[in-house]
Amino acid sequence: MTTVVPARNDSASESFAFAVVGDSQPKGVFGQPEVFGKIIRETNKSGAEFVIHLGDKISGSRDIETVRKKYEEFLAVIKELKIPVHYTVGNHEITGSKNNEDIHRELFGQLYYSFVRNNALFIVLNTEYAGEEGSISGRQMEWLKNTLDRGKDCKYIFVFIHRPLFSAFTRHESHRHYVSKKHRDELVELFKKYGVSAVFAGHEHLYHSGRHDGLLQIISGGGGAPFHFYPEGNFHHYLLIEATKDRATIISVPVAVN
Repeated sequence: MTTVVPARNDSASESFAFAVVGDSQPKGVFGQPEVFGKIIRETNKSGAEFVIHLGDKISGSRDIETVRKKYEEFLAVIKELKIPVHYTVGNHEITGSKNNEDIHRELFGQLYYSFVRNNALFIVLNTEYAGEEGSISGRQMEWLKNTLDRGKDCKYIFVFIHRPLFSAFTRHESHRHYVSKKHRDELVELFKKYGVSAVFAGHEHLYHSGRHDGLLQIISGGGGAPFHFYPEGNFHHYLLIEATKDRATIISVPVAVN
């Protein structure tokens, strides 16, 4: 399954590749899915220069000692990765706890941030602030607007969030599987204004690619978590994005369980 995104302009850049994986948490309380380790090994051979994890690295808890043990298990697996990895905050990491926010910041850095690589702007957002789940607002929204404006001349703009803007399998406005409608509509208009190349999201344990009012969103939640009850996209996978001066090709790479 492949999606092609045209470059935003003809500015200079070098070709490069990166990978995306989401929702690698286990089915039970502890451990990590066997397939996640296989995804890491295959990613090492993919030609990707770095990886972005879309969140839900662990199954979640409000007990600090339990959370730290879960992260020890995750880090023991991810250390096999031979390239840098950038992290998105998932709902299972925070579970409405300020303490969990602090632990995530301690282990993985800022809860939202950006960087530029080969004239491409990467924006990683946090939809999981305790008490503000499913929203992008306040200081983070102002930061986002400023970041988009500063990067408006980049060849590509890629955005990474945990909860999708648009669910693959529900449109009920009270459902918590996607960013709240109020914040979603504001984000969509902002991303369209700045010509965002693609939005990558996790949270739903499947693969789904679609355009919503012209905005490309790809859900990639196939990193090892139990699949949701949805008739399509239920396969373990990671994404490989190959960017050139003309286009970015987004490839869904299936990874079979032994």
